Amino acid sequence: MATRLMTIAKELILKPKTGISEKESYFNVHFLNARNEVSEIQRILDIELNRVREISEVGRHYTRYTVKNGDQIRKIANLYNEKLRYQQEKRNRCLDMPFFTESNIQHSINLLGGIQ
Repeated sequence: MATRLMTIAKELILKPKTGISEKESYFNVHFLNARNEVSEIQRILDIELNRVREISEVGRHYTRYTVKNGDQIRKIANLYNEKLRYQQEKRNRCLDMPFFTESNIQHSINLLGGIQ
């Protein structure tokens, strides 16, 4: 099983336009809140993700996190790959999970609307 940070990183990479919201992290990834993992990703990589305040159908406020550009996608993918490598080599976990390839990264950058 992937770590919480890896799960949030993967969501940010695979959905560069919509990212992940606090609400989605609760329902889709089963975390009470993605805020801690997002903060950790930003701190480790020295980046700042986009934050958009949204309101649910019942009027509750939550935050959506998205990447700003292709450089952030690349940095987050590299962090994910490092964490996955550690899990596989040192902890003998996540052995069936694939790494992000250059092709995967470029695809996410293209989805965001930039070609690099």
